[in-house]
Amino acid sequence: MSKELVQKWYNALPNAEKDLPLILLDGIVYTPTTAYNEVMRNSPVGIRLQALIEQGKFGTSTEDEQTIAKTRLEQRMRSLPDKPLFATLSNKVFTPSQLLQEIEEGTSIGQQWKTNEINHMRNLMRLR
Repeated sequence: MSKELVQKWYNALPNAEKDLPLILLDGIVYTPTTAYNEVMRNSPVGIRLQALIEQGKFGTSTEDEQTIAKTRLEQRMRSLPDKPLFATLSNKVFTPSQLLQEIEEGTSIGQQWKTNEINHMRNLMRLR
């Protein structure tokens, strides 16, 4: 295991991603920044987080992935102005709060957003 690999991964992340939840360990969700700090401190949690980062894993189950994705989307959507920002191919337009409602209700649009976010999270974990 190598702290340099974790450092390289962390430095490759866009700044906007560094403080969004990404890695789940023992029921606690860590941002890349908190995970990086734990790894650099060589704490027991940091050692386990380092192993997950090196393996490119951020959750332990599909349910965990869904939870992290939902949390990330909620954080991002709440920081946006609540005006129409997102449109579908069928010309339906959503505000961030409407999109959050779709996610909460588990509609097909909400599920698609969570699936896209999970794919994005996987790509973030593979950065080097």
